[in-house]
Amino acid sequence: MQRYRYNILQDIVLKWVEQNRYILNIIIALVAVGIEVLYSICGDACSYLSGSLFGIDLEYVGIAFMAIVILLSILKKDFLLNIALSAGAGVEIYLVGFQVWYDTYCIYCLVFGGMLMIMFFLNMRKNEIKNAIICMAGSLILFSIFFKGSVTPVYAAETLVPSFGIGKINVRLYTDYFCSPCRSMETKVEPILEELVKQNAINLTFIDTPIYKYSALYARYFLYIMNAKKDFDLAILARSVLIGAVLEKITDQAKLEEYLNNKMIKFKPFEAKPTFDRLNDFLKKDKINATPTCVIERDEKSEKVLGGQEIIAALERLKQELLKKAKK
Repeated sequence: MQRYRYNILQDIVLKWVEQNRYILNIIIALVAVGIEVLYSICGDACSYLSGSLFGIDLEYVGIAFMAIVILLSILKKDFLLNIALSAGAGVEIYLVGFQVWYDTYCIYCLVFGGMLMIMFFLNMRKNEIKNAIICMAGSLILFSIFFKGSVTPVYAAETLVPSFGIGKINVRLYTDYFCSPCRSMETKVEPILEELVKQNAINLTFIDTPIYKYSALYARYFLYIMNAKKDFDLAILARSVLIGAVLEKITDQAKLEEYLNNKMIKFKPFEAKPTFDRLNDFLKKDKINATPTCVIERDEKSEKVLGGQEIIAALERLKQELLKKAKK
């Protein structure tokens, strides 16, 4: 009895879907167009994955394709609709394979592909399976010939690591704007760092460590500021201003931008993911699990110092040691 009811319910659903197939096509296609619009402005999330067909970016190809699907659905041209969706399915199979092969994914692209596949199965009929397979195979082959894809970040050549000084001694300073000991240390350690950097005694890298909830937001805007002008004095000022924003309890992006503007701190947004990937490599290499932490590398040896006072003392010793060498 239960199975009988299930079969009746299934028949009702399938009948409703069949009766409203064209309307569903239009709705799904419009949603897919919206996804493509988001893709075109998504910035960080998708810039690692890009592609074109005959020189036209894929997002525009996708929008044009969905416009065709909408038109064919309005005209109720079943044969042409199935041909188009089958060809689109072949293309999506290739694009998903492309992402899997390079282990690089874009959620917008995958959701768009999912929408297309829903329409494909929604409109497929048993007597059209042969034609669908031929269209899918043909579009997959042709697309692979004319498609030009890239998984290289758009700004890969512009990876902006906030490093200063050309000294042979590498100093990596791991802090978090929301970390109270880090804030206490910053003003005390700045004069030491300034002297070491401007004398080109060290190569200093500031690495904001994402420990607290809003740390990533502040780390991103520090990079944006450096993208506007990579300057050591500005870096010191920017860090001080960002600490001030934390003390003002600013956790909203718009309010943080307003705060920076009021402080006359210019920033220039850019694709920051390559930089974050590079900084993550440092985090893993140095096995950072607390802030503040400072890593000093020289003569193929590495010293890891934890705690504000300890870091200040270590850098002061380094400064005195370098001063003694300079006098000899």
